[in-house]
Amino acid sequence: MTGLASDRQRVQAHTSRDLRAYGQRYGIDYHFPDLGARPRTVVRGRVQELSPGPGMQLVASDVEVLERYDSRSRAPAPLSIIVMLEGAADVSLGGDHLTLRSGMALSVQLDDRHGLNAVQPAGQHIRALTLGLDESRLTTMAGEPMPCQTSRMRAWRLPGTLRSALEEAITTPLEGAARRLQFEGLSLQLLAHGLPEARRGAVTLPTPGEQQRLERVREALRADPAREHRLDALAELAAMSPASLRRKYSAAFGKSVFEDLREYRLALARDYLARGFSVQQAAHFCGYRHASNFATAFRRHYGVSPSSLADAS
Repeated sequence: MTGLASDRQRVQAHTSRDLRAYGQRYGIDYHFPDLGARPRTVVRGRVQELSPGPGMQLVASDVEVLERYDSRSRAPAPLSIIVMLEGAADVSLGGDHLTLRSGMALSVQLDDRHGLNAVQPAGQHIRALTLGLDESRLTTMAGEPMPCQTSRMRAWRLPGTLRSALEEAITTPLEGAARRLQFEGLSLQLLAHGLPEARRGAVTLPTPGEQQRLERVREALRADPAREHRLDALAELAAMSPASLRRKYSAAFGKSVFEDLREYRLALARDYLARGFSVQQAAHFCGYRHASNFATAFRRHYGVSPSSLADAS
């Protein structure tokens, strides 16, 4: 999603001027709402720019976002596939809006009248890929030009095995010619899942009105995670059926209602542990009835036991 290029695998700092220079080359307008006129470092990390095959361009990013930046892709693109492995970005195209979160991908087709808008909040680690294909490549693979779906985007979930392979390619890429082959194979897999006719794993995007009501549900979870939230009550808050809430919440945020609730509860528990409360107290205060269930969930999410944090405090 960053749109930066680097030939060597080292950590680099990229300023607002660097992003604007890239935008001039590739048809992307960048805006930095929190910065003044003076260039400052916006992102820091590793970025790979590759051509894994004829008619294919791939940018793989592993960066820390230090300052918020907004972008608008204004160059026509017959097909672009954006993958978010870690982090989040708010994207919009025409009347469609979506928060692209880890484990999600987005297939978009752009013309010269409709651009893809994206907002990258500061203070997050982003690992993402953007795969672009030109018309000749798509025609060669499909045997005929791909039908245009102007001002539309299709969100879908990454298969677990593909996500793991992409994670490994970004964090520990192969060297030399092997790296190009590695990313060519992964790009072809992304294309297989990201073509318009590949409907498996597709996500139906919420309407703007539904998105607002889903934000209301999410805020209720965030504000009081210790509460015993019931799906039917949350569905009533969202003015939709429980089944629709499950489906549309996952489409909007990349995780289920109760996955989000669990993360809010665990974050609250971590705060209690850091303040010196016991594991049993933290479990109770954040809504868990059994400390053993809490400890298992905490260890899976943070990679350490809650008792290790309690002991450290």
